[in-house]
Amino acid sequence: MIGTYLLQDIAIVMAIAAAMTLLCHRLKQPAVIGYLLAGLIIGPHTPPFALVQDLGSIHTMAELGLVFLMFALGLEFNLPKLRKVGLRAALAATLEILGMLWIGFELGQFFGWSRMDSIFLGAILSISSTTIIIKVFMDLNMMKAEVAQTVFGILILEDIVAVAILSILSGLGYQTGNGPATAISALLKVGFFVVLFLTLGLMIVPRFLQWVGRFKNREAMGIVTLGLCLGGALLAARFGFSIALGAFLTGAIIAASKEIFQIEEWIGPIRDMFSALFFVSAGMLIEPRMLWDYRWPILAVTLATLLGKAASGAIGSFLAGHDLKTSFKIGVSLAQIGEFSFVIASLGATHKITSPFLYPLAIAVSSLTALFTPYLIRNAEPLVENLMKIMPARVQSGLECYQAWVDKLQREKISSPETAILSRYLIRLIVYGTALLGILFGLQIVSKALEISIGPEGSLVVALFALWLASAVLLLPLFAAISKYANHLILLLVTRGLAAREPSRILKYLDIRLFYNILHLITMCLLGLILLLISASFLTSLYQLMAVALVMTVSTYLMRSPIERAKERLEKLLDEILGLATSEPTRQAILMMAGEKSLFYDLTEQVVLSKNSSVVGKTIKAIGVREKTGASIVAIYSQGTHIANPEADLELLPNDVLVLLGNAEQRQKAKELLG
Repeated sequence: MIGTYLLQDIAIVMAIAAAMTLLCHRLKQPAVIGYLLAGLIIGPHTPPFALVQDLGSIHTMAELGLVFLMFALGLEFNLPKLRKVGLRAALAATLEILGMLWIGFELGQFFGWSRMDSIFLGAILSISSTTIIIKVFMDLNMMKAEVAQTVFGILILEDIVAVAILSILSGLGYQTGNGPATAISALLKVGFFVVLFLTLGLMIVPRFLQWVGRFKNREAMGIVTLGLCLGGALLAARFGFSIALGAFLTGAIIAASKEIFQIEEWIGPIRDMFSALFFVSAGMLIEPRMLWDYRWPILAVTLATLLGKAASGAIGSFLAGHDLKTSFKIGVSLAQIGEFSFVIASLGATHKITSPFLYPLAIAVSSLTALFTPYLIRNAEPLVENLMKIMPARVQSGLECYQAWVDKLQREKISSPETAILSRYLIRLIVYGTALLGILFGLQIVSKALEISIGPEGSLVVALFALWLASAVLLLPLFAAISKYANHLILLLVTRGLAAREPSRILKYLDIRLFYNILHLITMCLLGLILLLISASFLTSLYQLMAVALVMTVSTYLMRSPIERAKERLEKLLDEILGLATSEPTRQAILMMAGEKSLFYDLTEQVVLSKNSSVVGKTIKAIGVREKTGASIVAIYSQGTHIANPEADLELLPNDVLVLLGNAEQRQKAKELLG
């Protein structure tokens, strides 16, 4: 009978959800609102009685819905999108998010709510709805407008911030303190986990999926993907983070594999079903009576969301360099909350971190702001015209002066090769450092496991000594890689600082090689000391510690060539991982075509094929790019693989990145042909 009840409950949930979704589609409202209304109708807080019997099972499946929802968002997200966002959108997003975090927190404190309720309210109000905004822009045929492109960049960054906020808030909920120190600690833990998860994931998962793909079995690929998705969510939960974070990161890793399109097609129906269950379950948490009791706070928060997000988005965009009219349109487009806000509010409600009223309040505010969004975006032009009319002339003049100053800075901006090198060093140093911390953490776990399994016997001493001795030798290539980039970074900063001073004769007498060797010696000693300090918790004998130190020292001297070769293999592996993560087809293609890449940069441009492109499914020969435009396709980044000088019979796929070679006019014609 229990199974029958569960089947009956799912049937009721899906039937009502389908009806409400069709109604919302007819009324041109987001499907999410339909799911929430379905949950409100189903109960258990809606009279006269709840329509489902087993609420626990529904909520369990809703947790699965959250996992698949975040996994799907991860599949759609990739780091190339983040690279294309640009500084303007990044600055605008940062200011908008910080502004709404502050407004939400202060509003909660004004109403006399608890500190945790106020923190959650700020987080809820800080993230706009990607689904609602994209739908409105599509309905208004604004997808290619400058405003839309900037808003999409801001939304990409907001999605990343939302995942980080979820993990930080889930961590805060289980800790006694909620001050700045606790938040910073949680943020550092999230950062460490994300870097380690992505590094190891990009190292293993794409290769594994490529191996699975050789079987040409769609079902096997789907089941493996589901296992990875759930495993990633479970791993995050085991380390004390939100399951949403694990699912999102797993999706982002799988998005770098060659099998991404097959996986997206397979996972779609499962995602839709369980996502519907998640939002319906979210609607079931709403108490209608509480909505009435908190009607004034709901109206106040709705007004604060509309005005606050419009103002903070506009101010952030203007400070980032957009003109006043465009900035206002960007701010108005962001003036609503949506799916991530539901997830954040649901986290607080289900884990009893926040007060019961906050969740229905978030749902109500989201629904109200979603209703206003189409009208605000559609009428942004007349609204900004009226705003300009009432704005004092002196204020307008000051804003125009700032705009002119920012434009001048943009025109004079010269890309510094030193900045690019600095960025490269920092990225590699962060990845290597995180990997080292992860390995040391794993060694501690293994050591504790040995203590439990073997017990306080003589064999335990031998086992621990052998473990840390072997680790000390095997970690030397990683130590060398960390030392290399740390020393290069220090050397770059020192020489840059000395060169900026007058007189710079110090540089003339500075022996760079000697300075580098001294830095290398110091760094290797520090890394070895860290290893010894950690191993000292398990190696109780001073002689054992001295033996580990001696073996490290002798191995570093006698095994220089093997260590260097291992370090080079490590570098090659990291380059491949970063290539998967950042998808740099232009750079890779140029490096494969010629050593002197500077000759080609001014003549190349990359084009991303959309799924709706007329050339998708055709071969390069059939399209005739060179014959019709004069430009050439010199490289393709397709499904995780860089292809230099592609064959004429190569078939183009959705989301392929084509590298065009030609003058500006030829490239423009080719882009029009490929679009």
